[in-house]
Amino acid sequence: MTLISQIQRWWQDRSDESFYHQLSDEQLLVQYQTQCTQAALSILIQRHSDALYHFLLTLSDAHLAEDICQATWLKLVERPDRFQTNQAQFRTWLFTTGRHALIDELRRLNRWQWASLDELTEQDNEDWNEHLTFATHPDIQAKFDDALVQMPFAQREALMLQLDGFSLADIAVITQEKQETIKSRLRFARHYLKKTLEVTYES
Repeated sequence: MTLISQIQRWWQDRSDESFYHQLSDEQLLVQYQTQCTQAALSILIQRHSDALYHFLLTLSDAHLAEDICQATWLKLVERPDRFQTNQAQFRTWLFTTGRHALIDELRRLNRWQWASLDELTEQDNEDWNEHLTFATHPDIQAKFDDALVQMPFAQREALMLQLDGFSLADIAVITQEKQETIKSRLRFARHYLKKTLEVTYES
């Protein structure tokens, strides 16, 4: 390959990447499904891999979260047709797939624990969507992480998905639960966090 052709190839790659960055997730998936475009897949990974890993990490540990994250992307690489653009947003599908894989692995390792929850919905109010605000403290993140660990799995995952920007409808799809159930879990989770962190900093 001559120097001129190398420069042309480099410039073409840069132009392609710039073009793909302008596409939506679903458009990128179509590019990958129909043409096996590696640039499209790479951009999807750049956009969502960190968020997926962080979500899995809050529900397990670093080693397992990394393994499941990689396995989730591998499923897409091996079978890009698994995702259908008319069924859900790509990000919702990605987190759904990762969550299911994590639960399967926790069960296989005998680490799956599902605490029974009081999920009565008839007294639900709108504080499931209340904005969480806490006073500034140097160790607030550590205290927040400690509080998350103590929270039941179902409440923790609902809260983390909401903080990740998912709508109530999306969370219901990912967890395969009713929206009223998700509201209840979010209300309990937020109440627990506020109570725990307020007590911590008042004492």
